Order: sequence, then structure tokens, then C-alpha cells
Amino acid sequence: MFTPQEVSEKVFPKASFGSGGYSMASVDEFLDALTEDYTALFKENVTLKAKLKVLAEKVEEYRSTEEAMRQALLTAQKMAAKLVQDAQVEKEQILSDARAEAQQEIHRLDDERQAAERKLQYAQEKTAEFIRRSEELCKAHSAFLLSLPELDFAPEKPAAPAAAPKDDVVSSIEQDILSHYTEAEAEKPAPAVTDEPTIKMPPIDGSAIPSDFRLSLDELKFGRNYDGDK
Repeated sequence: MFTPQEVSEKVFPKASFGSGGYSMASVDEFLDALTEDYTALFKENVTLKAKLKVLAEKVEEYRSTEEAMRQALLTAQKMAAKLVQDAQVEKEQILSDARAEAQQEIHRLDDERQAAERKLQYAQEKTAEFIRRSEELCKAHSAFLLSLPELDFAPEKPAAPAAAPKDDVVSSIEQDILSHYTEAEAEKPAPAVTDEPTIKMPPIDGSAIPSDFRLSLDELKFGRNYDGDK
């Protein structure tokens, strides 16, 4: 294969009959060799162009793929950033809701605690009041019971040997005592002369006596049904 330099430096011999031209055989021989080389170069050029086209298509394909991958990467990055942002917002919302619910629960428990403390204070006050009133009632009853021996009841003789039932006896005694107690409370303190001695009862706060109070005098032995022989 001729190089470009060999082609440019090729010298054809002169014709032998002195016409000033070149030898046709030498020219034809050179042209044949040059044609053969040119044909080989042309085919090789076609082949190279085809390969170059394939390579260019591959490069373009790779470039397209690279662009698609780049776009996919950018999209993935954007999605990841958005997911992180959404997760951050959701986290803040959850924390805010949890704080609000916890604060509401704290307030509710505090209100319940205050209500329980108020109930406890009220119960303590009522208990103290009940104890005080009970003590006053006990003192009043004790004073009343201590004054019972001073009362002068005229014993009555039984009209018949048959004794009244226990409930009737107790009820009768209670009626006598309550009757005397009511009369003593209704009377104003004034000097008076009577056949019977004046009965002085200790002042009792009526509000301290429960409405369902019942005085039990089963063990006392005096009144209409008192029998001194028993």
C-alpha cells in the first residue's frame, strides 16, 4: 500500500522514443497499484464509518441512559427530600398532639385531685362536726342520766299480779321521762310553791338530738311499774 508521501514522490520514466511523455506501462502499473490501495482504503473507510455510526449510536444511547439515570437520581433525591420533610412535619405534629393531650390529661388529673381534696376536706369538716355534736349529745345525755336519781317518782302498787310486757314497761318509763323532760323545758324559771319538788333539767341543744333518737331504759327500775320486791 502506497503512503501519501510515496504517491507524491513517484517519478515515471520517460518514453523511449523521445516524445517527451511517460511510459504507459509504468503509469498503468502505478494506477493499478494505487487503485487497489484506494479500494482497500475505501472499503476500510466504509467499515470504519459503519463502526463509527454504531459507536455513535451507542454513545447516544449511553448518553440517553445517563440522562435518564440522572433524572431518576434527581427524582429520587427530590422524593427522599420530600419524604424527610413530610416525616419531619408529621413528627412535629405527633409531638404537638402528644404534648397537647398530655397537658389536657394533666389538667384533668389536677382537677380530679382538687375535687378529691375538696371532698376530703368536706368529709373531714363533717366528721369533726359530727364528733363535736356527738360529744355534746353524749355530755347532755350524761348530765341528764346523772340527774335522774334526783327525780322523785311516787311508786305505784301493782293492781294485779300480772306484769305488763317488757316493751310496754320500757315504753311507759320512756313516756314518763320524756313527759317530765318536756315539762321542765317548757317551764320558765320562776319561784313557785308546789307539793312536789322542782325538777331542774340541764339545758340540751335540741338540734344535737337526732330525730330517730330512742332512749333505752331497760335496766332502770322506777316509775309506775316499779316493783320494789323484785
